[in-house]
Amino acid sequence: MSNYAYFLGGTERELKVWQSGAAVPVEGLSDDDWDRAAGAPWVIEGSTGPLAQKQVRLRRLAEVGVKTVLTASTTALIAAQRVWIPDGPALVGYDPLLALAGGTVQTVVTENRDEVEILSRMWPERRFVAVKDAIGLVFSREILPIINEAVAFFEQGVRPEDIDRGVRLGLNYPKGPLEWADLFGWPSVYWGLRALEDMFGPRFRPHPWIRAQVGSSLVERERD
Repeated sequence: MSNYAYFLGGTERELKVWQSGAAVPVEGLSDDDWDRAAGAPWVIEGSTGPLAQKQVRLRRLAEVGVKTVLTASTTALIAAQRVWIPDGPALVGYDPLLALAGGTVQTVVTENRDEVEILSRMWPERRFVAVKDAIGLVFSREILPIINEAVAFFEQGVRPEDIDRGVRLGLNYPKGPLEWADLFGWPSVYWGLRALEDMFGPRFRPHPWIRAQVGSSLVERERD
């Protein structure tokens, strides 16, 4: 089992999620501190977009000899990420939104049962379930379209608290869609919907209000 892990690319809130209940130390890693990760057994790479930035991070982790990367794979297939670093570390995909949701189950993309067992020992309070390599995985593909539709209602003048209450009562969810979005962060919502749109078509296109939360310059740069 790994005796430590680093977390890179996600939010401070997600770092705290991975630190909670861990049987090993989990430390934050910045984009200016690659040498600390040299030879590390595990790095959690939590960025969802822009994908060009994610590619740079994975390549740098490969250069410093990281052994295994638990990488957010809701916006880029593990198969695609392996193309970016063909001679790099082993890659295990995960859903960062599901991690932030705070449940005890975490979906992962791997065909190696040993990796699932190692993760289960590193985070003994969670159950790691292997799923198919797919954009959005399971949880994100379900929740992101609901958030997108909730934003449309919000833009039409429906109060956020009414939208959240309606979904909580109607679907028996612990949070409403706008509450989920605030927890995940609007950039993660945007990049997740963008990836789903690219894969499955315009029904997943991010609402213009969501694009505005990310910032037009970042959106245009990723589109180029």
